[in-house]
This record gives sequence, structure tokens and C-alpha cells, in this order.
Amino acid sequence: MACKGRVISPFHGIRYRTAESRDLSSRMAPPYDIIDASLQDDLYAQDEHNFVRVELPRPPEQETEENNRYTQAAATLESWLARGVMIRDERPAFYALEQEFTIHGERWRRRGVFAALRLPEEGERHVLSHEGTMAGPKADRLKLMQACATMTSPIMVMSEDSESKLLSRLQQIRREPDATAVDHERVTHRLWAIDGDEDVDAIRSAVGVGPLYIADGHHRFETAITCRDGMREAYPSAPADAGFNYALALVTSARDEALKILPTHRLISGLGARGIESMKRRMSEWCDVKQVAAADCQASRIEGLLGSASGGRHTFLSRASDGMCSLLTMRNEKLRPRASVVASLGVSVLHEYLIDPVLVEMGGAAKLSFVHDERMAIQTVERGECDFAFFLRPASVHDVLRAAGAGERMPQKSTFFFPKAPAGLVVSSLGPEPV
Repeated sequence: MACKGRVISPFHGIRYRTAESRDLSSRMAPPYDIIDASLQDDLYAQDEHNFVRVELPRPPEQETEENNRYTQAAATLESWLARGVMIRDERPAFYALEQEFTIHGERWRRRGVFAALRLPEEGERHVLSHEGTMAGPKADRLKLMQACATMTSPIMVMSEDSESKLLSRLQQIRREPDATAVDHERVTHRLWAIDGDEDVDAIRSAVGVGPLYIADGHHRFETAITCRDGMREAYPSAPADAGFNYALALVTSARDEALKILPTHRLISGLGARGIESMKRRMSEWCDVKQVAAADCQASRIEGLLGSASGGRHTFLSRASDGMCSLLTMRNEKLRPRASVVASLGVSVLHEYLIDPVLVEMGGAAKLSFVHDERMAIQTVERGECDFAFFLRPASVHDVLRAAGAGERMPQKSTFFFPKAPAGLVVSSLGPEPV
């Protein structure tokens, strides 16, 4: 078993060799769960060594047990290591990451640190979750982890960092980065290896004994535990600091103002005349409804409209396929008492009183989908491809910490931390050798 009390550790990172160029823009990839077919094609075309070939490879024409996407990923990674395309650092290190990005015209810089996160033993609570998981993605990631004996993309976790020690330490880095990359969303990534004893001790001390709160990567986290348990059976004599006892994690400070969560808006289609009328009826029953001119119901103004309500009341904006735009403010006096952290969140109230009852009433005929981009949501409604779009405020970092601390699970698609932690800048071994 891994040594209890040591929540994060430096590790022998596996990363691209930068002797020729520190610019890895053509080689890095986002995590698997946001790569669609079009982006996968684009990444394949960028560079023969783009990390998508490991993180989310194309399947062979005829997949077999011996030749499939997972065995191909493992062969690719092995080849790159053998040819020096990627190398394993000789000294264990933490790896600081800065991500520079723009949201609503405002520029932000967020810093975190890649570390080996000790996976919890039964009964331990130094890593806390806020989302449920599904079997399909975990089965996929387990096959990749087992084939590659590597964690190809990190989970993202938050430290409460109550005294801002982690944030302060990371902001002190001033030297030129070891590697840089600009991704498909125009996010700039800068990476530094940190292997000095004083810096390593300071970062480990700043994180302390946790707890750490998962922001993104719940499926990867749970899969890493499953992989660990299997590796322990295969390597019973492995040391306590074996790589498989840890998960690759990007640790961020909850005190960082650049730790951003985007809203995930709801689209409902397939309601038909009966379902549309039912939804409008529920809106009138549970909300104070204020009509908004279509000219004001534009993507650039949605955040302002939602922020205009006061008095601690949950507010949403709906846009219907008939062109009607409505600002919906829940009537608090009619709502049932909120017995838990999650039940008090806006996304929970929206589902409980408006969305879920209508979906149940339609008996499977209606479809719920999710989108982060306000413009895309509006265009979908205007084209008549959905009946309603519901826009809501994002959850806050505080909401996530409270829900995870209480052991509660937020509704599906409640949080979207942006930007995502990239795949390929640093990789960690899940083998029996020391991390």
C-alpha cells in the first residue's frame, strides 16, 4: 500500500522531448471526453506525433482482442519512447502549468501543478467527488490504462488552499517555460518542471493532507482505483510508492480567481404541442415570468440578464422555438424546503420543478441535451431543432466544495471547468516501479 499521509508526490514525468522546439502546439490534445470525430481528424492531421494517437486513437478496420485501439495506443507510446519522441525524466518532479485564456473578452491566467496523487484506501476521504459516473467511459479508460500502463490524461482537483500558499508558490515562477502550446480553443499552456528540493517541499506542504476536491475527471479517478487494485494482484511485491498507487492530477487552488466554471445550458426537443403547453404551464405556476424582447435575448446579454435578479432567488432564461424569451424567477415561497446542499442549487431546482416533470410526462418522447455555448443554443432554437433552451448561471467553486464535502452528487452536467487539463504535456506511469 502507498504511504498514508502523503497526498501528493513528485513523479518521473513522461513528456515530449523539447530539444528541437519547446512549442508543442501540434502535438498536445484535449482529454478524450471532449474530442469529437471532427476534432480527432484535425489532431491526426496536425502532426504524426500528436497525442490523440494515444489518448483517443482511431480503431483499426477490424478490431480483435490482439489488435484494437488500446493495443495500438500502447504500441504508439512504446514506439515514441523507444525513438526518443517522448522521454521519461530522470529526476522526479512536480510540473507547474499555466493556462492563459479568454472568457467573455476578459483574459485570465490560471496556474496549477501536475502531481502524483495518492489513491485513497478504503475509508479514506482525502479525495472527494461531486459527480456520479457511468460504466461505459470507465470501461474504455480502464482498457487504455491497462494496455499502456500509463495515465494519459490527468484528473483535475482543487485544494482549499485556505492561506493561498499553493497559489502564491506557483505565482512565484518567473523563468521561461520548458514547453508551450496553443490548443484548438486558443488556450495557451506553459509548463515548468520543478525538481528543486525546496520547491518540491513547499508545494507538498501547501497541499498538505487534503482533502482535494475533484473538479474534472471523475471517470478517470475511479478507473485509476480499479486499475490499482488489479495491479496489486499482479504485483503483490511492488513497493508502496509504485506508480499504480497514484493518479496523475492537476492540482489547482480554490483561491485562484481564474478557476472558472462555465454554465451548462439545457436544450429540450421532441415535446410536441402537448409538451410545449405543459412546460409553459409549469413556468407560470412556479415562476414569476417576465417577457424579454428577442433583441435583448442574445448571447452577449444572457449573463447580464441572469445577474439582474436579486433577493437570492433562482433565475433562469428560457428561449422557445416560437420566439418567446422569458426571464424566469422561481417563487421561493412555493418551493419545498431545501434539505441538502445539492437540492439548493439552481440546476437542481430547474430540473425538479420544470424540466424533469415534463420529461416524465412525455414518456421518453422528449430529449434533453446540453450545450455550453450560448450562441449555439440560440441558433438551435431558432432553427427549430429544439423546443426550449434554458440558460442558467454556472455553479460556483464554493458550491462544488460544499457538495463534495457533504458527500452529495450534483445533477448530470452541472459543472464544466474551463479550460480542461490537457493530455500529453505530462504523462505518468501506472507500472510497479516507484512513481
